[in-house]
Amino acid sequence: MLDIKILGTPIFSVDGQPVAADTRKASALLAYLTVEGPTRRDTLAALLWPESGESQARATLRRTLSALRSAMGADVVESDRQQLRLTDQTRADTQAFSSALNEVRTHDHGKADVCGECIPVLRRATSLYRGDFMQGFSLRDAAGFEDWTRLTAERFRSETGRAMELLSAAFTMRGDYQSAIGAANSWLALDPLREPAYRQLMLLHAWAGDRAGATNAYRRCVVVLDQELGVSPLDETTELHEAILDDDLPRAPGVRQRVVAATEAPAVLPNMIDRETELATLLGSLGNRGGGKVIRVVGDAWLGKTRLLDELRSEASRVGIPVVSARGYRAERTLPYGVVSQMLASLTANSRWALAKGQVPEWALKDAAVLYPALIDEKPVAAKVGFGETRLYDALFKILTSISPAIIIDDAHFADSTSVGFLSFLANRVSGSGLMLVVAHRPTEDRSLDGLIDETAGSGHTEITLEPITVPQIIARSGDAINVIKRTGGIPALVAEALESGPREELSAGVKRYMESRLADLSDLARQVLTAAAVLNGNCEFDLLRDTSGRSEEEVIDSVEVLIARRLLRVAPDGMLDFALDSLEALVYDSSNLIRRRLLHRRAAAALRAQPRASDDAGLATAIAQHYRDGGQHTQAADWYVRAGDLASRVFAATEALSSYRAALALGDPGISSIHRSIGSALLFLGRFREARAEFEKAASLGAGADRAQAEHLVGEANRRLGRIDSALHQFEIAEEDHPDPVSLY
Repeated sequence: MLDIKILGTPIFSVDGQPVAADTRKASALLAYLTVEGPTRRDTLAALLWPESGESQARATLRRTLSALRSAMGADVVESDRQQLRLTDQTRADTQAFSSALNEVRTHDHGKADVCGECIPVLRRATSLYRGDFMQGFSLRDAAGFEDWTRLTAERFRSETGRAMELLSAAFTMRGDYQSAIGAANSWLALDPLREPAYRQLMLLHAWAGDRAGATNAYRRCVVVLDQELGVSPLDETTELHEAILDDDLPRAPGVRQRVVAATEAPAVLPNMIDRETELATLLGSLGNRGGGKVIRVVGDAWLGKTRLLDELRSEASRVGIPVVSARGYRAERTLPYGVVSQMLASLTANSRWALAKGQVPEWALKDAAVLYPALIDEKPVAAKVGFGETRLYDALFKILTSISPAIIIDDAHFADSTSVGFLSFLANRVSGSGLMLVVAHRPTEDRSLDGLIDETAGSGHTEITLEPITVPQIIARSGDAINVIKRTGGIPALVAEALESGPREELSAGVKRYMESRLADLSDLARQVLTAAAVLNGNCEFDLLRDTSGRSEEEVIDSVEVLIARRLLRVAPDGMLDFALDSLEALVYDSSNLIRRRLLHRRAAAALRAQPRASDDAGLATAIAQHYRDGGQHTQAADWYVRAGDLASRVFAATEALSSYRAALALGDPGISSIHRSIGSALLFLGRFREARAEFEKAASLGAGADRAQAEHLVGEANRRLGRIDSALHQFEIAEEDHPDPVSLY
């Protein structure tokens, strides 16, 4: 009997005695047949000897097979003219591992659940994992085999991590917290960047009465994420740590609650019972816009803001009122005029725009085309010094009022500061315009969005605040309303599902587990496409999603249809694909393997670079830089951050330009002197003269020749703005010798 151990450094033994394959290619052949099963001869020959001709490769395969039989036994491999296969006289750790995991799946519970009988099976599976698949083994002259080994290793590592997670959950269910902690630590050893594992470890320590251990797990998470990724833990992780310190924890599970994954999209409450009053307010305002109206919809995540806006959008379309839609995205908070650009894209897609365009002044179209070139036929001209923010706002206002639409902005808490500035301008100009501006956002510490109402108080504008659903709102629908609220927390989607399902085993008590139940039955292909969408921050065109995922067009189409039917993705009004919930996007991204995430980020950067406007659009440049950074390619990321900063400066988005330049500096861009000069120029534009002077002085100390002279000139300019005229003159004199543009200096 041949024993094959390849989960770790490969070991082969016959009847308990170690043996060595004749060559490394023989070891590779055994490993491939073990994992893949019966395989064609021509496939093996091409995989292991790619640089040889077909006949030579097949001859080498025959010699390798003969040597293998001599070393391992004649009854190890069966063969015919077409294919090779291992016989029943072989035993492999990979087969035992997969068999154990399949056995767990046959138990009488869902895939996301565990039972007492799972523990010995999961222990058996995890004990077989001695390390990465074929650890330390390589074939430098067989790139295809190397790729296969890497992907197979990643698959087994992922499956082992999932087994460790389930084992930890099973021990937790039994109250054996020490064993659960050991399993969670093993899970983290496989993937130290797995943030959900740190949260599980924190909870286990807390339930075991070891608050210090929970704090140590949190600090370990902080250090690892900072050192490896340069990021802080998610808010969810930090909030859990604070809850542990406050002794405000969920009750430790005695018996793990069973999660049942729905096979259809969750039902909605009939007649908008959960948001009847709020919807009536919105629809009433739509029918009575008067000269103009502003409505602010405020509520935490998952409380139905997007659904209300969808209903409003549908009603506006039904009664013939044009709609302009946009949405803020977490990843685009530093992109200048990102939300405004979406508004312009939505407006130009409206059927009324073709007629209305002729009524808009030509200067307004040309000025706004710097943000959205499709407004005009020729190439837009870069903004000049006299362009000015107010003139741009006036141009945008004239364009939007050309069709007097209902403007609907979702997730405005993620909007960039330049777009928020324009929305504030719009809110103050809405009176008499015929516009209806509806802005939905979460409560935030940043009070800039409050001004949409506060600055126009007394104008008949409205604020709608959403709260979780309460017992009186559903008591007519369920005799067990109190229990429904207890089970769902008043989250509309969970309440809807609870009412639809009727009395049965309790649903998940938390939003995360609800989302995991939605993901549990996805195919590998659909999950890959969903991960690519998460890397793209859920806001992507179909072509971009296809290029990033690396799958074929047909595969992506099929997967997107499934994901939309499952309410995991949705089609936004501008035709972009988007996650139905931000928390779901974060969960999918966080649960994916770091190596795969980096690969997807690099593909996304390459796909975005291929777009025609990549070199002259600040938003695209920033997105490319972020993808290069998250893909681990810091040199390219720094270059694109500098380009994004330069493009943002052209449209007076100084805050966004600062963010881009500083990001380039943090990544070690070699042009450090010019970056400090650019940072100083942005600060000078913002009126922060002392900070600007400090940046110019850094640029002068790091530069030479003309670069140094220009920096000295700018130090003098900062002093002039500060009223230090003698110092300014002195700096100008220092700059005179090597200055490339003495006219500007004089």
